[in-house]
This record gives sequence, structure tokens and C-alpha cells, in this order.
Amino acid sequence: MHLKSVKKIFISIFVSVFLAACGGGDSPAPGAKGAPGGKGGPGGKGGPGGRPAREIAVEGYIAESHRAAKDFSAMATLEPLNNVELTAATSGRLMNLYAKDGAQVQKGSLLAKIDDSELRAQLKQAESNKQLAQQKYDRAKGLYEKDGATKADMESAEASLKSAEASVELIKAQIAKTEVRAPFAGKLGFVNVSVGAWLTTGTSVASLSEVKKLKAKFALPQRYASALKPGDAVELKDEERNISASGKVKALEAGLSESSRTRQVLVEVNNVGGELLAGSYAKVNVAMLSGVAKSIPIPAEAFTLDKDGAYVFVATGGKAKIKHVQTGLRTPITVDVTGGLDEGDTVITSGLISLREGISVRIREIRHNADYEVE
Repeated sequence: MHLKSVKKIFISIFVSVFLAACGGGDSPAPGAKGAPGGKGGPGGKGGPGGRPAREIAVEGYIAESHRAAKDFSAMATLEPLNNVELTAATSGRLMNLYAKDGAQVQKGSLLAKIDDSELRAQLKQAESNKQLAQQKYDRAKGLYEKDGATKADMESAEASLKSAEASVELIKAQIAKTEVRAPFAGKLGFVNVSVGAWLTTGTSVASLSEVKKLKAKFALPQRYASALKPGDAVELKDEERNISASGKVKALEAGLSESSRTRQVLVEVNNVGGELLAGSYAKVNVAMLSGVAKSIPIPAEAFTLDKDGAYVFVATGGKAKIKHVQTGLRTPITVDVTGGLDEGDTVITSGLISLREGISVRIREIRHNADYEVE
């Protein structure tokens, strides 16, 4: 075959292949899948490729405001407002014992007396020396004023007088240590010594407790840490004997315990009638309404963070919407929202990884405040 004829054949084949590739067959009929206005085309209701629009089934939580302030209860041990073990401050033989088992005593009452005869003798001698030193000082001062003595003579006499006075005060202090007195009004426990016994420093004579007023300590959880202040009323009850009493907050610990995240509260209880017993358990009831701000507790799993802070998804008109919020107190399962969320909003609590602003959502289950609140 001639070379020119071969070239014409190859050119014809190439043109045919090119036209077939460019033409691609007949165009689809109007209304067919993929055609303009068709079911899967740009004018259709479905997604790309004819798939229906994506919809995520999620769980919702109805945002309901509340006050964390319910009545709070805790157990506490009643203790004397003041309690002390009365002990001997010096060694010696017990000469007199005025303390009686279980007696009520007044502040300053003498309860026991240790032998002080040697100290009394030393005191007489010291007082005599003080008197002599005073006379020498008066004489030296008079002579000094008349130029009959030097300033050094008067200063020496003055130093001797001060030394004698100090000796008297020292012995009086030692005598005071031989007396055991009540530091406050209260009730004695059992007396531990007898007259004639040799006491050493630290020997217990009896215990003294102030029981007309009692105190109780209890732990306040972090969520209520600022709800009480000194002077607030507290109710206590000895449930074993069905005895109730009222008390007042006396003081609060400065901060929270790092181990338990609780704040210690000290309550003072009036017990003039003596019905409550120190050492017994009592149930403390506190009305927590005052000082607790209104908030919306939301399940902790509903929160996400971005550069602008914490936010949640809420379901609105079948779509997911982002709301940035301000948060407050956290508990193991909830976070209090103090701003940015409206009461009645449906907060999405599941499927957060798949959620985006504006995506279609279907609520398959609704949860309410009671499911999450921590007592």
C-alpha cells in the first residue's frame, strides 16, 4: 500500500476516536437523574450524588434554672465550747483538795493546793531584803540631792532595790503555781488525785468543760462554700434522743481542704438546759438559700472549648446552633452555666464530634434537670 494511503487511514482513525471521546453519547433527557432539575441534580432536594441531606440523631437536655440551695444536712460531733485538763504546774505534796466529782465551778475557783511552806518562808526573806534595799535607796537618793553621795552610789542602791523587788515577784509566781484554779466557769469531770498525794508537774487533777455552750464542726461542700457567714442560724438534732437545738455559725475555715474540697464550719450551740451531751452525734441542717446565685446546671459532657471559651450546641428548628456560655461551679457530672444560655433551650448532649453549626439534628431522647442534679 502506498505510504500516503497509510497516513490517511491513521488520521481517520485518530479523528474518530477523538470525536467519540468528546461527544460522550447522547445528552440525558430532562428530568432524568443527574439532569438539571432532576432528582439528584442541582435543582433536587437531596445531597450530592442524589443522597438525602444528612441528619444526626442526638440526645437533648432541657435547660432549667435552679438554686443549688436546698437544705443541706451533715453529721457533726458535739464538743464543749471550752475544755481543759487541769494539771499541777509544779511538784509537791497535795495539801488541800476542793474539787468535787462533776461539780459546777466558777472562773478562778481554787480547786487544789500544793504545799508551799518553803516558798512562804523564802517570800518573807525576800520581802525583808526588799525593805532593806528600799531604805538604802531612799538614803542614797537623799544624800545625792544634797551632794553627799555620788550618782554612782544612788544608781547602785537603785539596782539593789530592783533586784530585791524581782526576787519577791519570782517567789510569788512560784507560790501561784502551787494553786490549781478554774480558768473558766464549767463542769468538772472525775477528780484524779487525793489529798496527801505527791504531785509532779503535769499531774492531772481533773478535767473542766464548758457545757452550757457547745460547739460542732461539719464540712461544707465546695458548691456551698460561700453560702454561710458568721451569725447564720443552724439547726441541730440528737436523733438518738430526739432532742433539737438551734445554733449559730461562729467561724468558717479560711479555705477549702485540698483532699475533700470542703470547708470546715464551726457552730456554737446554746445548751443552758444541759439537754445536749458533749461527745454525742448531732445532725446539722442548714438552709442554703442565702448567698447562692441562680444558675443552669448542664451535663458536663455537653461542653466544648474553642479559642473563645466554653460553648454548647442547642437544637433550634431542627438545626444545631452554637452558644458560647459563662460557667460557674463544677461538680463531678454538671457545670453551672451563669450566662449565655436561655432557660428552656434544648442542649445537645451526644454526638458532639459530628456536630457543626447548622447541621440537621433529630432529638431521639430528652433529659431533664432531675437526672443530673447532685445532692
